[in-house]
Amino acid sequence: MNLVQKSVRQISNENIKNYYDVSAAEDELFDMLQTNGLMNKKQQVLDFIKRITGENNDSYKIRQMGRFLSDLFNELKIKYKIKE
Repeated sequence: MNLVQKSVRQISNENIKNYYDVSAAEDELFDMLQTNGLMNKKQQVLDFIKRITGENNDSYKIRQMGRFLSDLFNELKIKYKIKE
């Protein structure tokens, strides 16, 4: 295996690890909430995910909730002509 293939494989493995990393997903959620002025709601969102799924939070659930909330916030901003 040449050096380029090793580098590509290593980068791929790191991307997969970051994707499944719960703390990375939580950081992304926090950044999105902070951007929308809701930084104090992170724990409430995480608790809500756990309550509705009945399981421990994983990166997939956190990212899906983050996407849902982000889309919702964006639609509200458009509908009510809210400028950032």
